[in-house]
Amino acid sequence: MKNNLTLAICMYNAEKYIEETLQCIIGQTMQDFYLLIVNDCSTDESARLVENFFKKHPRQYELVNLPENGGLCAGRRYVEDHATTRYLLFVDADDCPYPTLVETLYHKITSDNDLMAVGCHLEYMDSNGQKMKGGIFLGETNKKRFYEKAANEKLIFMQPTAIYDREVALRVGGHNLVGFPDGKPRYQDLCEDLDLWTRMSDLYKEGKAIVVVPEILCRYRKHEQALSSNSLGMMLRMRHVKINLKRRRRYRPELTFIEFCEQLSAEERRKIERKAISADSLRAAYYNLRRGKLLSSVKELYRSVSNDPGYIMDKLKHNLLRIK
Repeated sequence: MKNNLTLAICMYNAEKYIEETLQCIIGQTMQDFYLLIVNDCSTDESARLVENFFKKHPRQYELVNLPENGGLCAGRRYVEDHATTRYLLFVDADDCPYPTLVETLYHKITSDNDLMAVGCHLEYMDSNGQKMKGGIFLGETNKKRFYEKAANEKLIFMQPTAIYDREVALRVGGHNLVGFPDGKPRYQDLCEDLDLWTRMSDLYKEGKAIVVVPEILCRYRKHEQALSSNSLGMMLRMRHVKINLKRRRRYRPELTFIEFCEQLSAEERRKIERKAISADSLRAAYYNLRRGKLLSSVKELYRSVSNDPGYIMDKLKHNLLRIK
């Protein structure tokens, strides 16, 4: 293999979409990569569909069946620990990369030794593959802006479909599985990429950078039924990542998620809870509007604004103004 890249797919009960995703993978303009598929104890036909797909479309692939269900973060950490290539690129088991995704990101990251991760823009599609308005347009497009953001202790938001240097990621801890409560929800699976990108941003002092290619290179599937389930958990995780960023920069030990929750005041938690309600209500307003339920949409919109007016303004700034 000429190129030093592993493309990895972590899947759990993905039988409805995995063949479409694999079709996109074998349609990539650059095929010189190691393909690793991690099956997180799926209870459906996902693994069989993968094996049958490659009987019809032969190419190198490795299917690993994990012994127990550990969640997305555990699957990605498995890849980081077991891959032998320098670079990793994760594609979700229900997403649809455009043909030039791999080639564009690989050529970008290998063209500049300062780059430790490179992302792209994503456009939304619904569960049925129909295009939706909006997408994910996060990240800085040049090193200068990234250095400024990292120096100012900002969280590093970037879409999960990104290529990154595995050795650098492991140097800052990789996908972290330590210090979370047992059971569900699995808080380690929430904002796991935000946590990794932000910890990698500590290396800006060494001239290392994270940038995005400002091109839509993948379709990201947005599942309506999953939209409101973990807003509170995500808000807590973002706060956790932010606090640890500040602690690291001041040479203080990081807090585990359990320790962070124990130190959170009642007032701080109430603020986070209201922001989570605002997020859930805004999503509900959007989907009610799509279904033609105007009155319900207005009620949810009012609920969102009344709980946290700043949340909807942030969404307008970062998403709606950039609709294609």
